[in-house]
Amino acid sequence: MFGFLSWLAQVFAVTSASTPVICWHGVNDNANSCSGPLRVVKESIPDVYTVSVMIGDDLEMDTANSILMSANDQVSYVCNMIANDPNLADGYNALGISQGGLMMRGVAQRCPNPPMKNFITFGSPHQGVFGVPECESALGSYALCELVRRLLSEGAYLPWIQDLVAPAQYWHDPYDQSSFLAGSHYLADINNEREEKNSAYKDALASLENFVLVKWISDTSIIPRESSHFGFYDLGQDNTTLSLQELPMYKDDWLGLKELETGGRLHFREMEGDHMHFDWTWFTENIVIPFLV
Repeated sequence: MFGFLSWLAQVFAVTSASTPVICWHGVNDNANSCSGPLRVVKESIPDVYTVSVMIGDDLEMDTANSILMSANDQVSYVCNMIANDPNLADGYNALGISQGGLMMRGVAQRCPNPPMKNFITFGSPHQGVFGVPECESALGSYALCELVRRLLSEGAYLPWIQDLVAPAQYWHDPYDQSSFLAGSHYLADINNEREEKNSAYKDALASLENFVLVKWISDTSIIPRESSHFGFYDLGQDNTTLSLQELPMYKDDWLGLKELETGGRLHFREMEGDHMHFDWTWFTENIVIPFLV
């Protein structure tokens, strides 16, 4: 009888264990920026196993790699890290902050085992960026910032620049979609934008239990800020944005996002403040309780 009860206790412990949570930070940042979100998660789930992604041997190297390591190499590194962690073998939930959310989506699509269950991104450029953060407030001129954007686009898709800095790999010029499709080493691929679609990417995202897209209402770093919700400029200009639901990506369901929304598993949320401004009460009530507990 004692043996049976012991076995039953072990089974209950396994089946009731909290799903691990992985957090990936943004560009020009390091694993320490995940300490806040993971601390708040642990307040509601004390026994949860957490991982803060760090690429390199220390925080300084992690910061450098967030800029200088290619997006594809970062994703491969984290895929291997997850695969070699026995605590993650049964699956995990993922938090991605800014660039980290875009990179974590690469993990979800390219490395579906072990499975990502619930995926939440905060201010992540899912459709890329076309602008310099806080440019107008710094320079005081829309026209000058527009010139800066055009100049950046002239070199953004050169192979050596694509391989030099990670943010170039999600630079998305709405005036030159053909160069974006031909030259982007990361975003055009994981968004399934090229003519030949990767069905595995769609299958991977469509298998998520929930995909939550959080946009900071006053975000001045992600341009356009609608990119955090998979929206982007209507091509050929940079004033009017379209929602995800208005884009071919959704209508033809290149990534399974339409399937997720139809099934009630794609969620759009807005948080007050500028980029990286976390309201921890909001975070607990709108993210931790409904999607992680």
